Amino acid sequence: MGLLAIFVIGLIVALVVASPSFRSRDGFSDIPEGHPYQAGILDLSDRSIIDGYDDGSFRPDDPVIRQQFAKMIVKALDYPVSAGDLCPFGDVPKSVPGSYLDPSDRDYPDHYVAVCAAHGITVGTTSNTFAPYDSITHQQLITMLVRAVALADPPSDYTPPFSEDDFYPREHYLNARRAAHVGLLAGLQGMGPTYDFQADSTRGECAQILYNLLVWLEHGATELAFQL
Repeated sequence: MGLLAIFVIGLIVALVVASPSFRSRDGFSDIPEGHPYQAGILDLSDRSIIDGYDDGSFRPDDPVIRQQFAKMIVKALDYPVSAGDLCPFGDVPKSVPGSYLDPSDRDYPDHYVAVCAAHGITVGTTSNTFAPYDSITHQQLITMLVRAVALADPPSDYTPPFSEDDFYPREHYLNARRAAHVGLLAGLQGMGPTYDFQADSTRGECAQILYNLLVWLEHGATELAFQL
């Protein structure tokens, strides 16, 4: 394939990816009034942390991959990101200087993953891998959230509404217990004894848990009224 053909294909891809997303005055076309994650989705959209698609939808049930959530949580915490943030994981594709798919956001996923690693939000799947294209599971999602704000242990007599047997490794259980105690898991549909912490997280769930985090931080990082 010649250089001209590669350039043309790259330009087409850039235009498709950079197409502006659409959200009507009333929200997204597939987030009706009463949707369980409506408040979180609209709030994060208003903060420019997440957005929908150019057909006006949000697709709340679509799975989220690990590098996508890295970007979400870094934007939610408003951490600075730059091309100077170098990713320590060898399996995360590196950005190409000067080639931006989205002119409004010149930081590639590897920069966001780099910031996550620098702040201890992720330690990767191994010392050199992040598995950027794997869907992020519920337990991984919760652990990244807890690490991001260094949540303390709840009182020893606190019992969460789920079992330690639902997690592997045990670190995820301890983090979920911390998150549940201060209300960060509130609003997640099905949360309780039968919740599948190994299942893939959806866009709606990621919006809800990040919304909970922001509300918690804005309330002075105290236990919320919707403690589990």
